Amino acid sequence: MTVVTVALAGGEAAAADAGLGTFIEKRCYTCHTIAARAADVEKAKAAFVKEQGVEPAGEDAEEEKDKRGGDLSDVGKKRQPDWLKTFLKNPKPTFKDDANCQREAKKKDRKKFKGTDQEFDTLVSFLMTLKQEAKQPAGFTSCLKE
Repeated sequence: MTVVTVALAGGEAAAADAGLGTFIEKRCYTCHTIAARAADVEKAKAAFVKEQGVEPAGEDAEEEKDKRGGDLSDVGKKRQPDWLKTFLKNPKPTFKDDANCQREAKKKDRKKFKGTDQEFDTLVSFLMTLKQEAKQPAGFTSCLKE
């Protein structure tokens, strides 16, 4: 396993750095943004791509990706750690009952977190540090019940 670490603004704890690495390694950024820490996410992605020896996706492809999971910049002030742990282990029950949201819940990318217990804990710790204002894309509607 590769661990990507990036110094976060304000000298955040090493656990948050490891959590950012897990966010990148598990490709959470393919559906989610963290606008409040966009520079940190980009640095971590660049370091991960370089270390893995793979070609980064073109900027156009990255911009066109559907960030249907929304901006997580405020998830740490909106959610409790237990809620995040439950959600990451089994997200589908947290989706609203309307037809569109249930369709979204059934998509294959709405899957349980796959990783070690340590990766899981560092990811949750990192998410809990995200307490800035979220900048959701135009037209974004959350499908979460709470």
